[in-house]
Amino acid sequence: MRIINVGCDHRHDADFSIERPEGSGDWLMLLVKTPAVFVTYKGEIGTEAGTVMLYSRGTPQYYRSDGGVFGNDWFHFMPENTEDERLLRELDIPFDTPVKLGSLSELTVFVSMMCHEHYSGGLYCTDTCDLLVKLFFMKLSEKLHRTADKGMGSSYEKMSVVRAKIYNDPAYNWTIEGLAHEMNMSRSSFQHSYKKLFGVTPMNDVINARTERAGYLLASTEHSVSRIAQMCGYSSDIHFVRQFRKVTGERPTEYRTRVRNKAENDRAEEVSGYEKENGGSDNSGGSAVRLRNGP
Repeated sequence: MRIINVGCDHRHDADFSIERPEGSGDWLMLLVKTPAVFVTYKGEIGTEAGTVMLYSRGTPQYYRSDGGVFGNDWFHFMPENTEDERLLRELDIPFDTPVKLGSLSELTVFVSMMCHEHYSGGLYCTDTCDLLVKLFFMKLSEKLHRTADKGMGSSYEKMSVVRAKIYNDPAYNWTIEGLAHEMNMSRSSFQHSYKKLFGVTPMNDVINARTERAGYLLASTEHSVSRIAQMCGYSSDIHFVRQFRKVTGERPTEYRTRVRNKAENDRAEEVSGYEKENGGSDNSGGSAVRLRNGP
């Protein structure tokens, strides 16, 4: 999935209105945090805060504020291949019609991460954004189709928000006491519920989150192993190296070397393939790109 543009926690005046008779030229995902009005093939539909809307490419886009401030998260994107298109179909997310979801807090975390990655210009920002978009839609589908008999009600949603916070800030000094307090649960009840829902203990999930963040920093920055250990919440380099190796099977330096070598090889193959396809010429006069503004 390729992100074209993305925005998080945008606020607009009461006269905010979007009118795109031919759509925006791509797909558009909206998370609307305030009352709004959509005009679809079904007519005019008033919606409550906590509504999502997935516009497919080419669908007319008409929506506006319901008389007050209009707040939303959004991202324009394009499926890159048939696998991406099949994923959207298989997740069974309604297209081109607003859906009341309720709490958007968990999904907003993903959009916030997309914003950070999309505008970071990091070595792996494109790949990271692709993964975040797919995770976003998997989570959205899960929330839309969650049923009470699966044991995943409001408590699951609240617990998922706690888990998202861990992954969003793995360097924080997370403790069972603090996490349980946030859920208004006892230590034992919180640990039991967390593992039942996610298949991993809370503190092992903290380790997984820190390892994931460390892997990203090792691949995309020149920071030393010691500095990355600190950025991921470790006070001891030795402890960091031990836990990283336990999770990944590699020392941090080995991981960095392998990932960077792979990235260089992939880029070399892309250049070679491009030169073969274009006879070695440099066709730099590509087509113009039309910029879009806002949601």
